[in-house]
Amino acid sequence: MERLDDLALRHIAAFLNPEDIVNLGRTCKRMHSVMPQVVLYDEEWRGEDFKIDGPRDGHFWPELYFDGPALSSTVKKLSLSVIWNDQGWGNRKGELFLKLIRRDGSGENIVAEHRRLFGIAEHMETRASVVIENHPAVKQARPGDFYRFMRNAGGGGGHSLTVRNFRAVASLCKII
Repeated sequence: MERLDDLALRHIAAFLNPEDIVNLGRTCKRMHSVMPQVVLYDEEWRGEDFKIDGPRDGHFWPELYFDGPALSSTVKKLSLSVIWNDQGWGNRKGELFLKLIRRDGSGENIVAEHRRLFGIAEHMETRASVVIENHPAVKQARPGDFYRFMRNAGGGGGHSLTVRNFRAVASLCKII
């Protein structure tokens, strides 16, 4: 690779993910000077507070919570937090999950899904958080994709889910 000119090296770098660009740039001074810069930055999304009731029948009745914006670059990690609870008695079914969505000529396709982000909601109000790094919903995300956040109160009668202060922070890698 040391015989390649700078333009060829930059072209090769265009096919690498940000982590590989950083690693290649650490091999020697020349590579460091030729490789594009990788900038890390955060984007934050907040979901609205809500209280929903589940239907009288069934068990799993997912519905849309909200869609995040289109990603401007690749994702390094997702940090999520919430304050939540179920109805406070009986079986616990309430959950939040996400889908990584990619649009193409045929419509929207689910690339990856992460179920039970925080587990199942407790009977009493609880603060929960999770950091996702080595999951397909992070590793397969690319510019233009977006996250669809889903909610499920649970069916069977009497189930509810209350969510406050839902926050998602995406740590993104931009190549400049």
